[in-house]
Amino acid sequence: SNELTYFIFFFQAEDGIRDFCLSRGLGDVYKRQYQRRVHGDLYFSNSNKEKTMTMAIGFGHQIPLPALDLGPTASSEKLVVKMPQLKYIRAELRYAAHYLGAHRLTQSAKWAGEMLLGVTTQADVDNSAFLRGFVAANLDAGYKFERVHTEVFDEAGDVLAVARTLFDLREFRKCADLLKELAGSPSNQSALFLYHYALFLAGDARKEEEMFEQEANPNTATNPEVRQILKALEPLARQNKLNEVNMYLYGLVLREEQRLDEARAVFMKVLNAFPCFWSAWLELCPMITNEDVKTILLGLNDHWMKNFFLASFSLEKYRNPSSIEVYSGLLCFFKRSSFLLNQIATAFYNNQDFDVSLEWFEKLVELDPYRFESMDTYSNILYIKENHGELANLALRCFYNNKYTPETCCVIGNYYSLMGDHVKAVIYFRKALKLDRSCLAAWTLIGHEYLELKNIAGAIEAYRNAVEIDPKDFRAWYGLGQTYELQNMHNYALYYFTRAGLARPKDARMWNAIGNCYEKMEKKLEAQKCYERAENCKDKEGIALHRLAKLYDLLGMEEKATKCMEENLRRKDEEHIVDKELGECLLYLARYHKKAGNLEKALAYARRLYDFNGTEREEANTLIYEINLALTAGTAVNPAAGVSPFP
Repeated sequence: SNELTYFIFFFQAEDGIRDFCLSRGLGDVYKRQYQRRVHGDLYFSNSNKEKTMTMAIGFGHQIPLPALDLGPTASSEKLVVKMPQLKYIRAELRYAAHYLGAHRLTQSAKWAGEMLLGVTTQADVDNSAFLRGFVAANLDAGYKFERVHTEVFDEAGDVLAVARTLFDLREFRKCADLLKELAGSPSNQSALFLYHYALFLAGDARKEEEMFEQEANPNTATNPEVRQILKALEPLARQNKLNEVNMYLYGLVLREEQRLDEARAVFMKVLNAFPCFWSAWLELCPMITNEDVKTILLGLNDHWMKNFFLASFSLEKYRNPSSIEVYSGLLCFFKRSSFLLNQIATAFYNNQDFDVSLEWFEKLVELDPYRFESMDTYSNILYIKENHGELANLALRCFYNNKYTPETCCVIGNYYSLMGDHVKAVIYFRKALKLDRSCLAAWTLIGHEYLELKNIAGAIEAYRNAVEIDPKDFRAWYGLGQTYELQNMHNYALYYFTRAGLARPKDARMWNAIGNCYEKMEKKLEAQKCYERAENCKDKEGIALHRLAKLYDLLGMEEKATKCMEENLRRKDEEHIVDKELGECLLYLARYHKKAGNLEKALAYARRLYDFNGTEREEANTLIYEINLALTAGTAVNPAAGVSPFP
């Protein structure tokens, strides 16, 4: 067998934020963590390795994954909702691909078609004992799907065929005009949908033009056709005279009008009628909060597509281990799915497991070499690892594949940023924003580049645009906090770091940043609580523990300070880390034990300081001399001689 096995473990902190201690933005904290893993400068414990299970993945490989908790509805061996037989999965996806394609809902049709091509074959199942067991454990033998998409070719069908051609040529107004008579009656649902959808896209194109023309205030632009479409569809929706695609369009215009509760109810109705409508799932996902997700799930039928929704929702809410577990289970049924490979790679990236994420992205590119979706995320990993060659190859491949996509512009911008050409990086991030003003990654990245160019006002504007697009995006809030912190405006910085903390309450980096602000504002007790919270959130960088030790020492809590120092020293010794903090730990512990009369311990700590240059070695010489004198004389050292190493 040529199977390859990877061993993967999960950690708490997720995704990337700016760190001004090193150059650049989004990738800085990533880069620092990666370098520390390589060079021995980061506590990265894997002592409590979790029980693993083997999950089948594409390309004939197998990957052990930890058993993670998705709640009472799932386990590591079972999906949330059981799957039908492979032939019925194919039949349902085939119907969805043809039906959605006929209605020119190309993104959903593309998703259904790619998933159809990625379905595991029966031969794959027969040749793998694991696959046989997993599929059998998650099989709903009673589920059947036998519908086939067909169309009637008559005079109305002829008009519809021409209208679809005009739609494909992006002649939306002409398409709508041709369908005006057919759309007057709800009996022809296909014509009704295409007529209003063509108007919707024509209005959306006009909205984009207005945004470009009103660059100073683009948020005032609106789709001028929304009101007309809503007026036509709302009475039909109340009379239940709309099919699934028309209800979906009705949901879109409700969302445009900010009638979000009604839009959510409409999308749920659509999905109960047509579960393989992927765009409807994507529209529903951002409208759901952690508090009401259970209510939403109870309102949705137990269809196998709910597995995809739960994994997607978990990924959006940064519950990366949960999403990885569900996607890995689905990979048994869709062994050759590029979508699942992409989602798993993104989840590992969010979880800061960059080496594993890189392997998944490499497999994704191998399977789908002309893909441009998520290539900006792939480029972020290559940026973090400072892999100039691979990032240059990726930028070139994306450029020749499709240079007019936001993802390609972000990839090229990352390349120029890594090469130190921040001006060109800004140019490409601006191009990404011209192509898609709602591109969150581009706004955040251009904010980082403006900071590199000392353009504080530009950075603040970019971060503010990012939080307007997504108020839950912690990276933009954190970037604003860092920007104001660089200006020594700690009250402002504290506000923005707090907003980042509200978005990511279990992220130690947020609490470290808040604690640092409190510390600079001389609010030591508040800083202490923040660092304690960061340590409870499993601070991977070990920042909180060392700062806690310093604060405890300043507040006269000597025993707590000593425990923190000993724990920090233990972590650094386990990971073979040698840095300035290690020297401070050894110096503090040597002085503490000298003061307490534990001369042998103090001597052992002091001798380790010989590994350092500078003041640490000088302090070590003095301490060793005093301790040796005390040992020779057989007397205890005067406790008053113990002085904290911290000013």
